Amino acid sequence: MSDSTNEAVMESASSASSPIKRRKISDGTKLPMDMIMEILKRVPVETLGYWCVSKPLASIIRNRHFKKLFLAHSSSRPGRFFVSFGCKDGCHLLSSPLPNQTHPGEEGDTLSVAATYHMKLPSRLRKPKASWIHGLICYESFQHLRSTLKVYNSTTRRSTTLPDFDEPRSIITHMLGYDPVDGVYKVLRMSSRNDEMAPQVPKRIFEVLTLGDDHSTWKMIQECPCYMPFDSHICIDGVLYYYACVVDQGLEKEAALVSFDLRSEKFGLIRESLDCPLEKKKNLGVLWVLEDAVTHEWVKKVFVFPSLWKSVISFYSFQISVTDAGEFLLAPRALRTRPYYVLCYDPKRESMRKVFIEGVPEHIYTSSCLRRRERGFISLYHLFSTQLESLMFL
Repeated sequence: MSDSTNEAVMESASSASSPIKRRKISDGTKLPMDMIMEILKRVPVETLGYWCVSKPLASIIRNRHFKKLFLAHSSSRPGRFFVSFGCKDGCHLLSSPLPNQTHPGEEGDTLSVAATYHMKLPSRLRKPKASWIHGLICYESFQHLRSTLKVYNSTTRRSTTLPDFDEPRSIITHMLGYDPVDGVYKVLRMSSRNDEMAPQVPKRIFEVLTLGDDHSTWKMIQECPCYMPFDSHICIDGVLYYYACVVDQGLEKEAALVSFDLRSEKFGLIRESLDCPLEKKKNLGVLWVLEDAVTHEWVKKVFVFPSLWKSVISFYSFQISVTDAGEFLLAPRALRTRPYYVLCYDPKRESMRKVFIEGVPEHIYTSSCLRRRERGFISLYHLFSTQLESLMFL
């Protein structure tokens, strides 16, 4: 956008929230606000960051309506996948572009993508807990022997520290999600503190925080479930889903799927019925799909991996993630080879490709492992992908 258009832009930035307002440019011509937003949503994030020095432009770029438009349009851009490796000096986060699904190539093709180094996550001699959506990554940080939560935007390369506890507590887990109706990001945090009435049984507390509001504080959820969450979770259509250990009245433990609606801030419990026998064959991928969260209807899908890759899949242990386009990413759990690689499996075409990640920093390959039980191999800690880009913290 030229300097004249930048001047352009606007007699009054205060009403940028309305998509039908008009702004006067230098020659007297008026542009509808929706046209300005249509232009801006096609601009790379890096450029928008520079333009934020202009107050009129910044008022549009940081407007919630424009952020939703930009987020939706970013789905047309190439996606990215992220990996993190646990080394002795910390957990290193990198990203690479996702292979183009439009031109998948032939079965067995290999290609290379470049790695971009982002940051080192604090580890404290263990796998750091992290949650992510739309390129935003929430992780636990340690300062002065206290743990806090930070959110890093991998697109804008900016981060923020979330409000701390007002009393001594320890973080058990946290989950980052997006409410598409209100267009806001929220963090669900579970922590524990000592209960004076029962000091041997720490009290668990669930709280939620809305990102982007300078005056936002942690809001305690009154009706808290007594489930112990596991690490895995996902956000779909404004609802967080995560696995938890449920204890019934007979003190029997079972795994269940818990939901948390980010808009209503209510919990729900989804019972599983995944006791169908699995085929006694190798190289099968079994996927359970929750078709209806209300009736708890599950559908089982079985995928047969291509014969060309059976020996590779059988030999290594893989971590699996699913892209927004429905493609499976399989990444070796240990950094054994140079260059490191991931396998991309397209269930629609039943084809698989090997993608080498070039440019992984040398110190990651040569670093000592974080934990002794990893036997000298650098471990893969996180694997996730995103097709969308957020303007949070711009």
